[in-house]
Amino acid sequence: MVPALALLCAARAASARDLREFYRERCVACHGADGSGRGPNGARLGGGSLLDLRRPGRQEESALVATILRGRGAMPGFGRQLTEAEARRLVGEVLRPPVGRKKR
Repeated sequence: MVPALALLCAARAASARDLREFYRERCVACHGADGSGRGPNGARLGGGSLLDLRRPGRQEESALVATILRGRGAMPGFGRQLTEAEARRLVGEVLRPPVGRKKR
């Protein structure tokens, strides 16, 4: 049982890294590495800040997941690349940490 648990933990850690890589590859250009919306294309395409807690739906996981999967405005949907479970984990493990920090 212990080796199976170790494999499960390793798989979860690997997929968390994969989701961070997904964010780096597909989201940083508009949302920025820190979630500020200051990526290279952020101003031109309207990459929203993930740090602004006053934005409607910013704190609602379901709204963020829907936006990731379906897209919004200039942002494409990633429903073909991510499952709903992966989108939820992307919100919880990759996006939420920057959202929790205060903007300076």
